[in-house]
Amino acid sequence: MTSTPGTSGPEDSEPDISSVEAPLPSRSSARTPIPRARSAQTRVRPRKPPAPVTSAVTGRTPCICGLATMAERGRMAHQLLLIAVVPRVSRMLLVEENSTNHCTWRSHGHAPVLDTDAARSKFLELLRKYKEKHGIEIISYCLMGTHPHVLCKATRGQPAFSAFWKVVNWAFARWFNLRTSGRGQVVMERLRSPRVQDGRHQLVVMRYGDLNPVRAKLVASASGWRWSSHRHYAYGEANDLITDSAEYLALGNNGPERRQAYLHLFAQPLASEVLCRRADLVDAPCVGDTAWCAAFLVARGVSPPN
Repeated sequence: MTSTPGTSGPEDSEPDISSVEAPLPSRSSARTPIPRARSAQTRVRPRKPPAPVTSAVTGRTPCICGLATMAERGRMAHQLLLIAVVPRVSRMLLVEENSTNHCTWRSHGHAPVLDTDAARSKFLELLRKYKEKHGIEIISYCLMGTHPHVLCKATRGQPAFSAFWKVVNWAFARWFNLRTSGRGQVVMERLRSPRVQDGRHQLVVMRYGDLNPVRAKLVASASGWRWSSHRHYAYGEANDLITDSAEYLALGNNGPERRQAYLHLFAQPLASEVLCRRADLVDAPCVGDTAWCAAFLVARGVSPPN
């Protein structure tokens, strides 16, 4: 069966459109958004929590966990503001005759330069060797793997204080490099030496140092760490490196009373305020009451934050 012209058979029922050009879309139609089909369950992205405020000096997030009172929280907030706002204060302004300072430094590259008994013994030997020559009284200490904490009193002022730490750190670096066949820097950064107000603030710094190994989960309690002055103050262990703090002596009329009172400071919740890293006790120019810190800075020509 043949098809006549103008008619189509069953085999060519669909027209040939290969040669037909489709019209180009206009600009207005090109900009028209194509609606997307939404699923029955709309997905809601959870909000990200706000980023924590970090210290401008350390880059770390300060912790205020366990601070017992609102007054203590406010004092610490003011101290953290000092770190962020107040520029670095010269040591000549922080240390003076009979001032008490909290001293610490970090090792180069955070290397464990104080991680062995030999290294810790050597560092304490150097403190003992040079402290009388430079008029330094060691009130308390705690040695960690990468850094020491030393609370000391400068009886001869800033020049002797700086000379003491210069010779101690230099002698320790020389000993460490000879022992490890190393070269170069051992102490990474400038010595931190915030001024500490007399009274309870010195006891806070002492407890903070004693609890460093507990925070680092090296021991369960401060008494389990032999490389600190805690056993001297808490249990009466002899330590010829230590000059007893006046604040410690005021805790009781005799040795047993003082030791019991000092141990009580490590009971919960009193110890909770120093069981987290406290940048305000290490990085701030001074440690003390808000009014005392403000007066301290103003007297040295530094404007405290409002």
